[in-house]
Amino acid sequence: MAPMSTKEAAELRRRLSYLGRRHKNLHPGHIPSRSPLRNLPPGREVDSPLGTAYLIENCYPLEHMHGERQIADALEYDPSLASDIVGQSELSGIPLERLAFLDTETTGLAGGAGTLIFLVGMGVFEEGNFRLRQYFLRDPSEEAGMLGALQDDLEKAQGLVTYNGRAFDVPLLDTRYMIGLRRRLLLTMYPQIDLLHLTRRLWRRALPNCTLNTVERQMLGVNREESDVPGRLIPEMYLRYLRTGDAADMARVVYHNAIDILSLVTLMVQVQECHQQQDPARLSASEALAVGKWHQNAGRFTPAEAAYQMAIKRENADIRLEALRRYTTQLKRLNRYEAASEGWKEWHAMVPDDPRPCVELAKYYEWHARDYGRAQKWAQEALICLTHWPPDWRRERAWSEIEHRLARLARKRNPEM
Repeated sequence: MAPMSTKEAAELRRRLSYLGRRHKNLHPGHIPSRSPLRNLPPGREVDSPLGTAYLIENCYPLEHMHGERQIADALEYDPSLASDIVGQSELSGIPLERLAFLDTETTGLAGGAGTLIFLVGMGVFEEGNFRLRQYFLRDPSEEAGMLGALQDDLEKAQGLVTYNGRAFDVPLLDTRYMIGLRRRLLLTMYPQIDLLHLTRRLWRRALPNCTLNTVERQMLGVNREESDVPGRLIPEMYLRYLRTGDAADMARVVYHNAIDILSLVTLMVQVQECHQQQDPARLSASEALAVGKWHQNAGRFTPAEAAYQMAIKRENADIRLEALRRYTTQLKRLNRYEAASEGWKEWHAMVPDDPRPCVELAKYYEWHARDYGRAQKWAQEALICLTHWPPDWRRERAWSEIEHRLARLARKRNPEM
């Protein structure tokens, strides 16, 4: 390769210098804020061993209504219920008063080491109130102070309640402690109730999406004020604040974060109420199916059956079909084959091209009812269903198994053959 000329080398240095400046300016930690800061949300400075943090604090009485619920409603349930719902035995002895409701606002939605947390909200039940503490990062240079002050609050909690916190907020907080303080706080090891997963379990079939804003409007009766801001705009609003020093928009972000946390409390009530509901008729189709699966997985077959039967009666075809599949599987495991056979027939009527209920009926009539003629009929029906499958190895394997069954049935019906 020929050596660069003096002109070419100068041009390369200029480009590299430009790229370096551009990269530096894109990173929020390198954007200087202009002083004095203006229009900060009302709060106070708090000192930690690592520096100063800016704290916004509010108390809500237990009678405070958020949507259609009082905050106090969240305290009515036994801690063992939440433990059972999320499948974490370590939560069974922790009352809700010892859990922290956590939500963060960040400079990016993808996470990673380059993402800065600039607002952390943490709500706890304390002294007959729900106390909400929000740490706002006035300048990236205050991160150590913010993390130090927040650590004191986190260490008082015995577990966390979040919305997608298991995948985003909590790992990102752990990352910031490692990068900013060189400390391993291991927040990901805390017992955690991630309400996003429970929301999807209960309502993903009934809602257009499971964003917290959608759940608020359609399930919790929460209507945000016009001053709220969409979450996707928040990172750019904070970067603009750092460039200008004007925090006027940050009041909207603080409000957004506060409503997120209050909604976690109300959502916790709704989730527990659905799972503790004794009358499945009071559940929606989506809820009945989810509760049935929960009971079934825990080995509680009687309440699972009641929930599945309610879901099967509802009009939503997709939910009815999934409930039928799971219900007949449970009946088969309990050796209740006659009841299961009625469910398989209903399943076949709903999805005539699916060979699986036909195969199950063929097995039932061959091995339990000993009606080889009907077993043969349902095996033949399964072959007809397979003609609608694409001609691949799955169809070939299923076809071979059914032909083997038909040959055996033919021998049973005519032993002389």
